[in-house]
Amino acid sequence: MNFIKRNGEDREHRHFEQKLRTLIEVGNELSRVDSVDTLCRRVVELGRTRVGFDRMSIWFIDKDPDFITGSFGIDEIGQLRYEIGERVAIADDPAMRQIHADRAHSLLRVNVPLRDHKGRAMGHGSHALAAIWNGQKIIGYISTDNLLKKKPITEHDRELLELYASTFGHIYSLKLTEEELQTAYTKLKDIQYQLIQAAKMEVVGELASGVAHEVKNPLGIILGGIDYLTQRLAKDDKNVQLALQRMNDAVLRADDIVKGLLDFSKLSKLDTTLKNLPEVIGESLALVKHQLDRYHIEVAKDFGSNMPNVMIDRNKIQQVFVNLFMNAIYSMPNGGQLKIKMYTKYPKDAPPAIFVDIEDTGTGIPEDILDKIFDPFFTTRRDVGGTGLGLSIVRTIINLHEGKVEIANRKDCRGTKVTLMFKI
Repeated sequence: MNFIKRNGEDREHRHFEQKLRTLIEVGNELSRVDSVDTLCRRVVELGRTRVGFDRMSIWFIDKDPDFITGSFGIDEIGQLRYEIGERVAIADDPAMRQIHADRAHSLLRVNVPLRDHKGRAMGHGSHALAAIWNGQKIIGYISTDNLLKKKPITEHDRELLELYASTFGHIYSLKLTEEELQTAYTKLKDIQYQLIQAAKMEVVGELASGVAHEVKNPLGIILGGIDYLTQRLAKDDKNVQLALQRMNDAVLRADDIVKGLLDFSKLSKLDTTLKNLPEVIGESLALVKHQLDRYHIEVAKDFGSNMPNVMIDRNKIQQVFVNLFMNAIYSMPNGGQLKIKMYTKYPKDAPPAIFVDIEDTGTGIPEDILDKIFDPFFTTRRDVGGTGLGLSIVRTIINLHEGKVEIANRKDCRGTKVTLMFKI
């Protein structure tokens, strides 16, 4: 009798050793996944298919420590279930309540109700829990039961689950740190890019004035010469007149670039006074009225009431709105709607501000160039005289006002949305 008992124990011990070897292999496989979400999913899948557990799920302690939130799990018919977003009070689950209170590494219960993810009893059987540690504290739990296979969970299974949860906790912490480092690196690259852009803008600003003045005078002489030749040369020679017209257009385009550079070079100082922003927008709309009428564009304004005044340089902010309105107009050659909405925000963790949303129903901006639209001299309208300085000037002016400008494609329909923020 003792021989049979010892033989059974040896068999169970060898089985446990085999599970440990499998656990090492699974741990190596889990360490190669590329994201935290994938890791959680694979822990559940491999825990069932390779390590030999039955129904399994992962739960993390919420920001509110009285609750746990779901990740991935196996449902009542053996299918993987996405449980992210599900939230359960620890006090509502006896097993969770016990292991959480005792700060135990694992817990095994037998002949207890086995429930679905909504708390409904699906039968009775074995249930085990193991804490997920990040090296310093418990951050969650792995839960498993025998609802599907009906095979009782043993003490060896509980120990195995504890090891599995420990392995997962270490890998999870490493993956989480990797993702946080990657996010920090991306933010650092963005800041570096912004610093490079700021330095580039400063250099361009320093060079712009001198270059523009040097170029402007020869352009004026060339324009005068073209005008003289147009009057003196044979007007019945269409080829001559066409050549002169093309020369004139090219010089005027160069002159526009020079004017843009001169405007850009004057953006270092502000002359701010307390102004009513709706009035400034109204004046800017008046400046582009001809274009709005020409392209049959409807203007819809929603300025709210009792908008506070803001400290701005009226002429420069007017230049911002004219630039943005003209961009919207160019994107709606067959007509459309220009919607301007103004509103205030008084957040607890930031200074109060006025926001202006400018939305059009135009063609939108190709996603592959969205990150380049503020670059100096980047334009999609070079063939029709675009200089690529408009949005660079807009951002520079808004930055000088310590505000913010964001441009994105609309999600509700075709078109572009620009959001400006001004401190109150």
